[in-house]
Amino acid sequence: MNKFLNILIFLIIFSLLNFSASSKQENYYYVVQFGNLIVGKAEILFRSTSQNLNIDIKSQTAGILDVLYEYNGVLKSSSIKNKGTWLPNKFSAGGVFNKKKRTTDITWVNNYKTVSYVNIPTIDLKKYHEVQESSLINVIDPITAFMRVIEKINEEYTCDQNFKVFDGRRRYDLEIKTIGNSTIDNDRPKSYKGNVLICGLRVFPIGGHRLKTKWKPSEDKISDIKVFFGKNQNKDYVPVRVQIERWFGTVVIRLIRKTL
Repeated sequence: MNKFLNILIFLIIFSLLNFSASSKQENYYYVVQFGNLIVGKAEILFRSTSQNLNIDIKSQTAGILDVLYEYNGVLKSSSIKNKGTWLPNKFSAGGVFNKKKRTTDITWVNNYKTVSYVNIPTIDLKKYHEVQESSLINVIDPITAFMRVIEKINEEYTCDQNFKVFDGRRRYDLEIKTIGNSTIDNDRPKSYKGNVLICGLRVFPIGGHRLKTKWKPSEDKISDIKVFFGKNQNKDYVPVRVQIERWFGTVVIRLIRKTL
């Protein structure tokens, strides 16, 4: 179940992204479902200019998962556009899982090439792989990474990219590839209906992942995690659905927004 929560939180981070430079401030809402059960909810507030982007994300478990494995958390990210490219500036995460609190704060230094970070509590090396300092050169936070993905989709209609990602506790490589086009129905009230671009992703753990886990990254397929991008009212592509296939079943995250 802890693995399920890690995937849930990661996908919430992944799916909560709308980075239209023309927008100044907007709110978005997502629900996470396992089968017909709502197991998580999230809300995003983002404030943007042409050169700066600040994002606040609130997420929490819901339904039966909230009873068994209560979680609530807040993510904050700030990115800067330099020479036409979004660069990570600061990233923080704070959350409470089963009444245990933990926080992470990262700042990018040396012209955004290296990081300074603090974890409370520190990573338990009896349970997790160590994150080597040598692996933290030219890394990017997950939110800034997907800002670049969405920007590429809106400009080139493709999502093919690779990133070295660090979120303060986990270091992983991320591969994103275009799968194709499709049309989806609003299979839940207030969810998106229309044409979509489908992108697949794979995660390659480098450090910070559990020592004991059922997850076998080498067996993952690019189609195991699919992100569906549809157009919003500004005609920009945004994530409207995320679908992940795992050994325990299928998790789906849906954008719930009246204006789509």
